[in-house]
Amino acid sequence: MNLLLVDDHPLFGKGFVHALGHERAGSDVRAVLTLDEALEVAAGWPALDAVLIDYHLGGDDGLSCLRRFGERFPLVARVLISGDEDPAVAYRARVAGAAGFLGKSMPMAQLLEALDRLCRGGESFPDPAGRGRAAQDPGLTPRQQEVLSLVAVGRQNKQIAHDLAIAERTVKLHVTSLLALAGARNRTHLLVRARELGWL
Repeated sequence: MNLLLVDDHPLFGKGFVHALGHERAGSDVRAVLTLDEALEVAAGWPALDAVLIDYHLGGDDGLSCLRRFGERFPLVARVLISGDEDPAVAYRARVAGAAGFLGKSMPMAQLLEALDRLCRGGESFPDPAGRGRAAQDPGLTPRQQEVLSLVAVGRQNKQIAHDLAIAERTVKLHVTSLLALAGARNRTHLLVRARELGWL
């Protein structure tokens, strides 16, 4: 298990490295304070399995850091780690290209299980962050599911377009389609209907 933690709280980083090293002898776990440091370390670490990036990373946005790291090292699993364990944050992490979301309050056994899965190329998200009922509904396309989930957490069209890297007019088309499918009058009514239909 070769892991790199990016967290601007030195005490948390040291504790994480110590705890993982104690639980998994032979693992290589390192911690840095900034994304720039992480990019430098990753460049010289071809065996790196996963990078864990803190959601609140100093002056940086953890989600944008996930994207930037992925642009440089697309084969390394990217994971958002946070003390804010709101499912909406986990969903945004998935949209940003993360393979997983880990809450800082997770019990060690659960954390290790998630990390093992991630290092084997799998994913680790808490329900309903990415595998809610909407994701299994055959009436919605995958993109409609993503747009609906972001509408449900209060994102506006411009923000959704940024999160999904698509044009704002495309978002408007998806929202219009969702309104028609649900028989909804507006975004608020859409969320009511989506829950009634089991989409959320």
